[in-house]
Amino acid sequence: MIAAPRFSHVVRRCAALLIAGVLLTSCGTWRGLANVPLPGGPGSGTGHYTIYVQMPDVLALNVNSRVRVADVYVGTVRAIELKNWIATLTLDLQSDVTLPKNATARIGQTSLLGSQHVELAAPEDAAPELLQNGDTIPLQNSTAFPTTERTLATVGTVLHGGGISNLESIATEVNNMLDGNAEPIRDFLGKLDVFTAQLNEQREDLTRAIDSTNQLLTIAADRDQTLERVLTEFPTLIKHFADQRNTIADAVQALGRFSKTTDETFSRSRTNFEQNLQLLQRPLKQLGIAAPALPAALKIMLTAPFPLDGVPKIVRGDYINVSPTIDLTLSAIDNGFLTGTGISGALRALEQSWGRNPATMIPDVRFTPNPADSPPERGE
Repeated sequence: MIAAPRFSHVVRRCAALLIAGVLLTSCGTWRGLANVPLPGGPGSGTGHYTIYVQMPDVLALNVNSRVRVADVYVGTVRAIELKNWIATLTLDLQSDVTLPKNATARIGQTSLLGSQHVELAAPEDAAPELLQNGDTIPLQNSTAFPTTERTLATVGTVLHGGGISNLESIATEVNNMLDGNAEPIRDFLGKLDVFTAQLNEQREDLTRAIDSTNQLLTIAADRDQTLERVLTEFPTLIKHFADQRNTIADAVQALGRFSKTTDETFSRSRTNFEQNLQLLQRPLKQLGIAAPALPAALKIMLTAPFPLDGVPKIVRGDYINVSPTIDLTLSAIDNGFLTGTGISGALRALEQSWGRNPATMIPDVRFTPNPADSPPERGE
């Protein structure tokens, strides 16, 4: 007889502890009784499917709110979440609900007491594809009916004049602002038009400057460690220069004295320096004329009478290999021995009489210009 009351007392305590545990463990996600998913109702049976609706504003819509199609209760709002900073509704619909892929969704007010529902409808240009499980109605196809609060606020605005009485004050102030300032305002608008036109002409340059700045920032971002090291070591460098400022000042003063001395020296010798430059023009000009033959002359200048390229072949240890070539043609003997005499050219004529072609003979020195006989050139 005593065990039964004790057993019932123990059961009541366990039930109380269980309820308290449930309440304590759910306090972190508790959002009110209206947001607790309820079993049963349309959209909870076998074969139902789920869609998602993006909304610009969910107003006072709650979980477990009704989903209607043509004022027929066909589903339930199961969740209201924020996905990618967009309010997203999770709707469970009955399996026999058929809607096009581009269906629209609107939040409407069920009664004047404030309860709301989601109204799904097919647009005039309905897509041939149907809405499937897991599809999402995008933000551009979602909106909301005016709420009772907004309607009453609009009616109140109309009944109280809608702020029309303030239009007279606005018009008066605008008139006072424009009165007597027509010419400056017209001039300002003209300058604004010129500024806008020039800005429009330079839009490609502005775009290129923005792209270049973006590339510069990208390069700087890729080298953030280098920039960090530079910014870290730069104060040390500044401190070093600050410590050496006396030395740097002395160096600058010494450089100034050197520049002054150099200027005085060149000022005194300017006349002679200019004259030397003018006299140097002639040998440089002649050197430029002889430039094509200068490389070949340098090859034989230090190793005459042998060319520089032939020295390794001529000198072999302690002896020299020489193979002379002697020209005993009559024209060569004439140039070498009879030049300047009264019979100069006789042997050349004899060689030609024997059938020698003058084009294959060495040039006659009597008719070859002598460079030493050319008039001297003066420097410019």
